[in-house]
This record gives sequence, structure tokens and C-alpha cells, in this order.
Amino acid sequence: MNSFFKKKATKILGTILVALILGAIIAGIAHSGSTPLSSVAVTIMKPFQQVSTFIGSGVDYFCDYFRSSDTLQKENAQLKQQIADYQGELADYENTKRTLKTYEEFLGVKEEHPDFKFISASILSRDASDAFGSIILSKGSSKGVKVNDPVIYGKNLVGVVTDVNATSCTVTTFSSPKFNAAVYEVRSNVMGYVTGFENGAGKKYCKLPGLDKDCNLATGGVICTLGIGGVFPKNLIVGTVSEINKSKTDISNYAKVESNVDLAEIKDVFIITEFNGQGITQ
Repeated sequence: MNSFFKKKATKILGTILVALILGAIIAGIAHSGSTPLSSVAVTIMKPFQQVSTFIGSGVDYFCDYFRSSDTLQKENAQLKQQIADYQGELADYENTKRTLKTYEEFLGVKEEHPDFKFISASILSRDASDAFGSIILSKGSSKGVKVNDPVIYGKNLVGVVTDVNATSCTVTTFSSPKFNAAVYEVRSNVMGYVTGFENGAGKKYCKLPGLDKDCNLATGGVICTLGIGGVFPKNLIVGTVSEINKSKTDISNYAKVESNVDLAEIKDVFIITEFNGQGITQ
């Protein structure tokens, strides 16, 4: 009997202790504002919350990156357009400056030669099949252009008209071996004729052959038209002596003459339709 009561007292005491412990736990949980179930849930979900936070931050950065990239692309496109506009304006400025210089030189020619009659013409095309740079101009017989009319750029000789139709004409340039013009050098007064190189030395060059070995022609000398033969008036500039070399066909020398005219760059020229002495051979 005594052992029975002892066992029962022990159970009652154990129950009271468990109740007190549970009460303390429940009070602590209640005081923290959470439940055991919610605590377990928080513990389980915490890693997923961290991953979610990381992913969210990454998405925000990714979106910000693409927003920044799109902005940069737009700014780059705007800058490229501004550069293109500036380049176009610069090209227009250079073309205008070049055109004004040409017209200034033209006015100088007009003042020096009041007997000249001119018409301006644009270069329509360059004959790709011609290694010597023949060009086609925008004016023809309807504007008074004739075969053998000289063509100039400023004070510089470009060539001579060799074919004409009603609305355009073809010009054989100084670099062609078909070209021939009587010339002289302004300092030494050495006279001769210029023509193009047979092998095509370049579209900026022609040659003055048949020079004596002891002639006093030197590099840097300015070659101008002599004004005989009825095709070219006097004192049109052909070019400058850049080299003097021995001829491969005879004992003479020849001068390589470089023009001031770049046939690949010019767009407009003048055709001399009339001048004193035109058509008169001497």
C-alpha cells in the first residue's frame, strides 16, 4: 500500500513539473508572439527566403543593366548621328571652299584674258575603260561646245574636248598619250610639247620629251601653254616639273610634269568656247 501511494505521488509530481515546464514554454512562446509551428515554419522557410531575396536583387540588377544598356545605345546612336552631321558639314565646307577658290582663279583668268568666253560644266562621269582619265561633261553643242575647245580648272589646263553631242562632251585629259599641247617653262623659256605617258604613269602626270641634255630646265619649273596651234590660248598652267630623266628610246631627256589638278577629285570645270587666235594655226 505504501509503495502504491509513493508511485502515485511521484506521478502527480511529475505531471505538475511537466505542466509547469509546458506552461513556461507556452508563456515564452506567447511572449515572443509566435507558435512552435510558426517557428518551425520560419526555420524551414528561412533558406528559401534568402534565395528569393538574392534572385529578386539579381532581377533588379539585370533590369537596371538593360535599362542602362538601352540608354547607352540611344546616346551612342545620337553621337554617331552628330558626328555624321559634322562630317557632312565639313565636307560641304571643303567643297564650298574649293569651289570658291576655283571661281576666284577663274575670275583671275577672265581679268587677264577678257577675250575668253567660258561656260561652266559638271563632270558627269569618268571613263572607267580609259586608263588615262578621260571625262564626260554636262555641256554639249547646244551650249556652243565644239571639238578642240580647251577645258580648265581655275588657271590649270585639264584637257581638250574631243567628242561632242547635243547635251554632253568628252574630254581627253593631259595624262593621255593622245593629248598634245605646245608649252614653255616660264623661267628658262625652254619650249616643247607635253603629252601623256604611254604606259600610264598616273592621272596627275604628263611628260615634256625631246629635251637636250644641257638644257637648263630644272625641277620645280612651271610649264604653261605656248599659245600656238589655235587650240590652246597662252599661259594656261599645265603643271610643275617633278623629275628630269633620260629617255629610253633616244639620247634626249624628258621632264615628268605633275599637274595641280586631281582628276579624281574635281567636280566642276570651265570650257573655253572662244579666245583670240582660236582655230588659227601658226
